[in-house]
Amino acid sequence: MTTIIDGSGSATFATPLPMAQVADLGLPAFGRVVRTAGNLTTTSTSLVDVTGATVTITTGAFPVAYGTAQTSYNDGANQNVYSNVAIDGVLQHGTSGMVGNSATNIRHNLSISGQSAALSAGSHTIKQQWAVSGNTGTINADATYNHTFYVREIR
Repeated sequence: MTTIIDGSGSATFATPLPMAQVADLGLPAFGRVVRTAGNLTTTSTSLVDVTGATVTITTGAFPVAYGTAQTSYNDGANQNVYSNVAIDGVLQHGTSGMVGNSATNIRHNLSISGQSAALSAGSHTIKQQWAVSGNTGTINADATYNHTFYVREIR
């Protein structure tokens, strides 16, 4: 399933096959969120959900691959932006996540990817989360630097 969030926060959903049909055919479950208009900001020094970057899929007893394609920056000198993924509330990249150090207001690549252990068969919620060490962090999410979050069951 693809979700596209525009600048107003509206979401458009599209999928080539209904997820029930995907499961019936034994195909891997998948989900994708693309944000193309409206940068995201946070001042939180604790991990919080990235707005709109949540995928709920129903899997068999298989692992999932997940990732983000994103650029980010912090408006403070020597301040960090952290990115992590939570599967059913369990963080996948330690308690902080992957870190990007940024010179003041300079975009950098903070894309991450990973693979879970085998999940139990059933519904799972996978969320991207982020935080900063101080000041204000921004994830670019516009037509030039879009933000993508994806999840795919591995069979």
